Amino acid sequence: MTKKYLLTYEEYEKKVTELFLKLYPQDKQDMGMERLNELLEEDSQFIEGLYEHSCFMYDNPKIFGDTCKKVFGDYLLRAIPVNTLNMLLGGCF
Repeated sequence: MTKKYLLTYEEYEKKVTELFLKLYPQDKQDMGMERLNELLEEDSQFIEGLYEHSCFMYDNPKIFGDTCKKVFGDYLLRAIPVNTLNMLLGGCF
């Protein structure tokens, strides 16, 4: 069975979380995880919404251009979902 997208939701969630936590210094990563968990307690589908947006971009090269096929790469994950989390929760110290 082949998957339609380069990352499953579970892989996406893990990768976005990992990239988000890298914004924090090593000794502050627990705080970053706490902030993320608080967000997910309030809105358990927040990261799922980011995933759906990434999938929509991937599926629509006529709207987003050829780079949409790179939406699951680290660069664009940092640029869109990770940056969204950073703006909401903080991170760059």
